[in-house]
Amino acid sequence: MGEAPAVTGLRAIGRGVDRPEHVLVAADGRVFASDKASAVAELVDDNSVRHLGRAGGEPNGIALDRNGHFLIANFGAGVLQDLDPATGQIAWILKGDLDGHPLKWLNFVCVDSAGALWCSVSTTTDDLLDTIAHGTADGFIFRVAPDRQTAQVVAEKVNFPNCMALDRAETYLYVVRTVAADVVRFPIQGETLGPPERFGPPLGQRRPDEYGPDAGRFLADPEVGRRWGMADGCAFDAEGNLWVTLVLANRVVAIRPDGSTAVILDDPAGALVQGPTSVAWGGPDMRDIYIGSIQTPYVLKGRSSVPGLPMVHQR
Repeated sequence: MGEAPAVTGLRAIGRGVDRPEHVLVAADGRVFASDKASAVAELVDDNSVRHLGRAGGEPNGIALDRNGHFLIANFGAGVLQDLDPATGQIAWILKGDLDGHPLKWLNFVCVDSAGALWCSVSTTTDDLLDTIAHGTADGFIFRVAPDRQTAQVVAEKVNFPNCMALDRAETYLYVVRTVAADVVRFPIQGETLGPPERFGPPLGQRRPDEYGPDAGRFLADPEVGRRWGMADGCAFDAEGNLWVTLVLANRVVAIRPDGSTAVILDDPAGALVQGPTSVAWGGPDMRDIYIGSIQTPYVLKGRSSVPGLPMVHQR
């Protein structure tokens, strides 16, 4: 099974960033995070950021395309946006709905090696908390063609899809299901997806009796929240482990290629790791690690015992 990956030396950087749900590292080593106060913020040093654009809404998942533009999944606004970092100008790629599927809760976007965009929408209902309370599986995934002239829904009835990741060979699209607190993977079949399969075990322990119209009351108890976990962000390391953040548990785990798991960070009280929502790697050896959170006005930076798998924009 091998030794579990480890993280050391975590400290806060980029103080002043607003709601840094997602972090990414450019090929030149610069670090960026989604930023509610603008669109994307460059984390210049420990105590300063540089704001780019003005997206409105809640910039959530972000990615870099082949032109060096930022792609933004704007959560609640239902807009997939393109930010030119040179000018700060923002254009929309898709907004409103796709073939009758509302995009309001557009959560994440990732880019494959061909330049196609894979995007998750967590739910099609207006009431996000109602979806979480009932565990309704009405989210979907769509693909935007590399030329961005067409888009199509490629998976429906997905249980609150959130962050996604591609393996090195782009054989599968791995999808974190937040409410189910697990990961499923879809085989990539050309321009669409095949049937999903579970990857690894459930990462939370929500009981069947904790679903229903008044299930939101359980979240008032932090112990219950930690037990539910609520999986959020994910990214692959170079050894094929999929790291997953559990936002309510203040925990980061890794799912190994064989499906077994290892706990990497566990901070129940949130003394350091507070509401983790994403993980990213960078640096010359790809062992600098960054953890984003919607709960903190900064990002955590540390060192990873294993390098991250370079994303398309880092290759």
